Amino acid sequence: MIFSRRFPLCLALLFSLSATAVVFAADAKKTVPAMPAAAAGSLAGVTDAANEKMDADDLAVFERKAELAKRLGATHVPITDGLPVAKWQFDPPGDPYPAWFIQRPDFLKLFPPAEVQPYVDMDYGRRIVGILEARCKILRRLGLKAHWGSNIPQVLPEAFFTAYPELRGPRVDQPNRSRTARFSPCVDRPETLRLYAEAMKSLLAHCPEIESFAFLTQDSGSGFCWVPALYPGLNGNSDCKDRPMADRISSFLIALKNAAKDSGHDVEISLNPIIPRQWMIPSFSPEQLGDIVRRLPRGIAVQGREGPDGRAYQRLGSSDAYARGAFYPVVGLVIPDVRWLRSGHSAAIPQPEADGAPMRRLISLRPEESVMEFDARVYEATKGSLRGNSVERLAALRVFAASEVGEAHADDLLEVWLLLDDADRGLEALNFGDMLQFGHVLNRWVIRPMVPFPAELTPEEKQYYRQFLFQAKGEEQADNLIDIQAMRMYEGYGARLLFQRVIETVVPSVEGAIKRTHKIRDTAADDASRARWDLFSMRLEALVCLLHSADHMVAYQAQLDRVTALAVPPEPNPPLGTQNSWDRNDMLQLAREEIDNTAHLLRLLQGASQPILDLASTADGETIMRLGPDLPAQLKRKIDLMNAHWQDYDRLFTAPNP
Repeated sequence: MIFSRRFPLCLALLFSLSATAVVFAADAKKTVPAMPAAAAGSLAGVTDAANEKMDADDLAVFERKAELAKRLGATHVPITDGLPVAKWQFDPPGDPYPAWFIQRPDFLKLFPPAEVQPYVDMDYGRRIVGILEARCKILRRLGLKAHWGSNIPQVLPEAFFTAYPELRGPRVDQPNRSRTARFSPCVDRPETLRLYAEAMKSLLAHCPEIESFAFLTQDSGSGFCWVPALYPGLNGNSDCKDRPMADRISSFLIALKNAAKDSGHDVEISLNPIIPRQWMIPSFSPEQLGDIVRRLPRGIAVQGREGPDGRAYQRLGSSDAYARGAFYPVVGLVIPDVRWLRSGHSAAIPQPEADGAPMRRLISLRPEESVMEFDARVYEATKGSLRGNSVERLAALRVFAASEVGEAHADDLLEVWLLLDDADRGLEALNFGDMLQFGHVLNRWVIRPMVPFPAELTPEEKQYYRQFLFQAKGEEQADNLIDIQAMRMYEGYGARLLFQRVIETVVPSVEGAIKRTHKIRDTAADDASRARWDLFSMRLEALVCLLHSADHMVAYQAQLDRVTALAVPPEPNPPLGTQNSWDRNDMLQLAREEIDNTAHLLRLLQGASQPILDLASTADGETIMRLGPDLPAQLKRKIDLMNAHWQDYDRLFTAPNP
């Protein structure tokens, strides 16, 4: 999994990439292999009508993003953002773990050599190849280059390792989040390097615009043998156990770069292990990292250090397919990245290389059309102030606000942005991964009922949410509202109080932004503007609903755990004068507040003319990582289930008899 602490970038992130690299001698006898017939194709080869339309729509969005990026001065555009997920990797069915790597498939599985082809979904590969070719065609027309981001070396199906047991590398899944042991290939084997080299050549033959690669490793179904940070613990192919880590990593990366060079492409490669949290083990020791970097040529970097001298790598960066921002699943929030302006990230503005190499720049915009247009306007309006201090940058943002809503409401709009930035910052205290995404999407808080005996819900009653829980350990864990991917970071009464404190400081910021938005809406010059600001305020109201719901879920589970631990049996026949206990009243109040809160969210969804939350367009598109199109019906189901279980509280507490 990836832990993100950032709001989705509304302003374009700018990174520089050195164009200098060591040139390796190419083997003249080597030629670029043709794409296997089963994996070649284009958009025209897609037979499924729904996929055809989806891919065509996505391509139009990509083209607009690329046009805007070029207008803003980009030289490179991410080419792997928003690709259809590789659902075929949900094998066996019911294991949630592949959700962490199906969004960023390894090019070895997309451009498979002959040995790999029988073990991957070639129909899916044909579709993705067609999409990538179409994206490259757009970039070629615009005079832009492409940037590739994925995880590597990534899991391969067990059947592959059954056929080629000597290529089995480390176990890389997170055992508490996976129901199946999953392995990546061992890169210490020359056969593995050959497979990756062939896949790299095939990739570049179909996508020659790719000039840079950014790989994540040691996370999300990827990893190298004998790295201490592997989730199952130190493990790997026994034959290569004693090989120096520097040799292992450098030989793999150099093999990729040489494969590109052999096919006529000079690419740059950046490998970044997952950034460890306090309780995690770093992937490489300082000594190992130094040894790795010294073995690398220019144009290859590990953990932000470029070989061979260890200089800081001004990389293009890696788009994060998992980090959707602190407010996800709310969509359409047209908000600049105020923190980017406040914090003075002007240091990230690329500078020309000392050796005169051309400066390269990646600009990544969010995919929603209205939002990407806004992102572009923000950047154009503020780029002149990026080298100034924070006051100058905010002053430029205020000028931009005036251009959006007029001078009379510029302060109101700027305050909306600042208040939402405050909310974003406040939520960071709860982010072990973005809290709302982890809770409301991965754990389905938004549609799960709060009931005192969740284990008694029938499979039919649970089905609408249970199948999408990211929970691999079993029903007891799945019934616990705050068991998220085998983590209970919000467990206990102390956690409840801290969680509550964060929410009660964040919600007023969002509510303040709503009030300011209403001021802008109420004096809008035309119906279209009023509708736009009304929709914006409805999205913020939905955000408040999700914040309250998260608070209710954590509080309810803490109280249920407390009452269960006390194990005080209810009196079957309470005497006259018995009062309602605080414990009972607290749980009943939480349940009622969540029912009413859910009903409010339902009204918002039903009354909105455009999407408020990110919902899949089809039932098939609902996944662990995304809510389904029938969310309103699911919300109603949640309300009905909670209302059907009011009497269950009498089995936990003495019923009042005043």
